[in-house]
Amino acid sequence: MKERNANEALEMNSLGRLVVLVPDYDEAIQFYVGVLGMRIIADIPAGALRFVHLGFAAEPSIGLWLLKATTAEQKARVGNQTGGQPLAVIYTADLHAESDRLAAKGVQFVLRPTEEADSIYAQFRDIYGNIFVLVQLKA
Repeated sequence: MKERNANEALEMNSLGRLVVLVPDYDEAIQFYVGVLGMRIIADIPAGALRFVHLGFAAEPSIGLWLLKATTAEQKARVGNQTGGQPLAVIYTADLHAESDRLAAKGVQFVLRPTEEADSIYAQFRDIYGNIFVLVQLKA
């Protein structure tokens, strides 16, 4: 077997989905699709399971995989999978317009838009309490 160098290995790997525990698939889809503007990449029933993958049109290979919390431990982690730290970063071309749009839809912001030298960012909670960072990179 031919060994790959470090650069070749990096070119072969990519991030696919972040797993988000949810109490109800349809409620989560309403928020992530209806409010955040994601789209359904896959929604496949598989017996007792359901595979729900969501993403943005710009990067359909990267997104969220919704998993229904079934055990007591999983249910206790819904909305706090990262111990109060952000779960994911969402990039946008116009942070002010997007944060205004989300706020008008009732999204709770933890941190209002903040400007830095190279970016503008804000933090908001999903319907379960998970924190997301919204970022606009400056040219």
